[in-house]
Amino acid sequence: MKNLKLIYEGDRLVKKIIGEKRAVTDGNYRWSIFTVFHSFDGKDYLFNNFTKICYRLEGEKLDFSEGRLFSSGEVAADETLTQLVAEHFLVKESADEGADYVAFCKLARAMKLKSNGFSKYTILPTTACNARCVYCYEEGIEFVTMSDETLNKTIEFIKKSHDPNSPVGFGWFGGEPLIGEKMIDKICAALREDGIDYKANMISNGSLITADIIKKMKTDWHLVRMQITLDGVEEEYNARKNYIFNYESAYWHILSRIKMINEAEIRLTIRVNVDEQNIGGVTSMVDDLKNFIPNPDLVSFDLAPLFDLQSGEGGKHIWQRSFEVADEIAARGFNIASHYSVSKTKYHYCMADSASSVVIAPDGKLYPCEHVQAVESLGDIWTGVTNTAYQKQLNSFEPVSEKCKGCFSLPECTTFSKCPNIRLDCRYASRKRMERALNRFIRHQSEVLAQSEDETVDC
Repeated sequence: MKNLKLIYEGDRLVKKIIGEKRAVTDGNYRWSIFTVFHSFDGKDYLFNNFTKICYRLEGEKLDFSEGRLFSSGEVAADETLTQLVAEHFLVKESADEGADYVAFCKLARAMKLKSNGFSKYTILPTTACNARCVYCYEEGIEFVTMSDETLNKTIEFIKKSHDPNSPVGFGWFGGEPLIGEKMIDKICAALREDGIDYKANMISNGSLITADIIKKMKTDWHLVRMQITLDGVEEEYNARKNYIFNYESAYWHILSRIKMINEAEIRLTIRVNVDEQNIGGVTSMVDDLKNFIPNPDLVSFDLAPLFDLQSGEGGKHIWQRSFEVADEIAARGFNIASHYSVSKTKYHYCMADSASSVVIAPDGKLYPCEHVQAVESLGDIWTGVTNTAYQKQLNSFEPVSEKCKGCFSLPECTTFSKCPNIRLDCRYASRKRMERALNRFIRHQSEVLAQSEDETVDC
């Protein structure tokens, strides 16, 4: 097509389910609510947030004005417009796109439910923790650590319930999961003995990391990514974490652990939980970190307002400050976590409404979500999933809420009203995250495309 250069062909599952749309000879067409017009590096792009198809605009300009209608005659006479109808960039004026998305999600979930077991296990070896974070949502819960009996049964449950057609994915969580180091050792060893392929990530405060643990992370635990939280410069961090041990400075201790992770070439996300009190010091913290990160390409910073701020009226303001600080961090040469997929379409909100994931608590109970104290149990490792009515309720697709109808980001944050962390105003943050993810994705895809074209010329 004369006006469009394909940058990305889109999500194959979406294209398989919804197919191409044939243009009709009557009525008007409008731009889809999922169509995004995006500028980056001096060029303009057309992106569909449902199909994930992305084009670079070339040649004659298209009319992107709000409310613009195209007659069926205009569409029929223009090859580019006809293709944009086929690929759902343009839709009938009366189209109910929310209903179309719901229909896709229901079918995609039904296909996923045909899998032969779980592919992802989030395991809490213990709910005990050596930090006492002032904002921790687990504050006040009982400390429970897996018994030997529960650990052995957990191994047995994983072996019986995992999907044999895909690698097992582990998420080590807590409490502080490294308190359960020996439990992680035993679970991983048991899977290796049975020839079961697995990989893992971990959310940890990082304080218990040693050289021996780093070695096991690589060779035994198959750890591919770790998340560690840093909430500001030294004084702020030490006060917020409030560790039960007495290092001279927990802050500098953690930075030295981050260096060990980075030198081992394990990908690391540094989570920064921000509010008005600590956000001003985040860039100073990043400056402190510079000398501890020899491989910056393996590190991403994730800035997020605390959940109570996201659910309140001041959420947008703190998000704005977060993106400003993220720009400053990026200017220092570090990656910013996007948390927004511009290549794959989501048809569930999180682990809780995904039939392929389950959480194992230290007492052996099964949950749909890491927030075990806020949700019902699905069953336990001795009897399996017995609360099937609850599981079915979670996996069923909810009607799109009124405030979400017509939102460009619906395919990214599918309605899930049962989440204990509800965001009051998510559109601003979602748009900014999408734009950042698009910039990164377009840069990558353009490099791949240029390389492919160069190879064709050389031939």
